[in-house]
Amino acid sequence: MPDWKDFTAILCALLIVVGAAAFAVAAQTFTIVRGKVLEKGIAELDLGDGRSYSVQTLSVLIENDDRVFRIERGTVVKYAISDSDAQLVDIGSDVELLISSYSNVARLIGHDGSNPL
Repeated sequence: MPDWKDFTAILCALLIVVGAAAFAVAAQTFTIVRGKVLEKGIAELDLGDGRSYSVQTLSVLIENDDRVFRIERGTVVKYAISDSDAQLVDIGSDVELLISSYSNVARLIGHDGSNPL
């Protein structure tokens, strides 16, 4: 007859499997890209419900490979970015951006060796 120790062992194993699955899913939803800013601009971001608003953009030459969104090194990508983050970087500067599939804009997590956060 199983006792509470058997139940505890099964529960722990189940929680480990659920945690590993959650970690694997989370790892596929965001990435950090490094690159050099080639251009700054403005774009219209469509929210999908008929509304849109203007956002700052950065065109970045990617310096590392990205396995999540399959962006290869040497690719130029234009990212929407917040106004406050756009003011911190200049054309030609090195940046690190946090790209998430849950957000419309990228977050600046570092530029030219500094950390704005």
